[in-house]
Amino acid sequence: MKIMKYILFALLLLGLWITEPLWMKQHTDRSSSPVDVPIVQQHQTYDQPKQTYDNVVSSESRFLKKLELKFGPKPSVKENTGVPLSVYRYWRNTLQYPDSLQEETCSPIRGSEEGWTTVCRYRTKKSFDTLELREDRFVIKNGTVYKK
Repeated sequence: MKIMKYILFALLLLGLWITEPLWMKQHTDRSSSPVDVPIVQQHQTYDQPKQTYDNVVSSESRFLKKLELKFGPKPSVKENTGVPLSVYRYWRNTLQYPDSLQEETCSPIRGSEEGWTTVCRYRTKKSFDTLELREDRFVIKNGTVYKK
């Protein structure tokens, strides 16, 4: 009886191997453009103007310039955690035990209608010598930090 299982399994594998061309799909799509043709040169079927890489970059740089004029320069961050330096100053002035601060990470700084925003995760000491995990959203305007 044990050998019968192995024989049936071998027959099943043989059947799959023989019928492979029937059920295995070919992964060659010939309708796409060649690999060496840049994306910008592909034909567009819409009536929209072509957007090149330069147009996208220039619109993004214009947006960043607008934010810098409105909210000041983009804050610099600590390299390994991504925490803005102005947020460190905020923590030092507002936390009850600033020496117990253990920063984990901050999201990348993004521009919004409120200012430069980031979300930071950090641990700080409570009054009973326990560390509390916090996650706060900070808005930075002209170097001043506001907690949201």
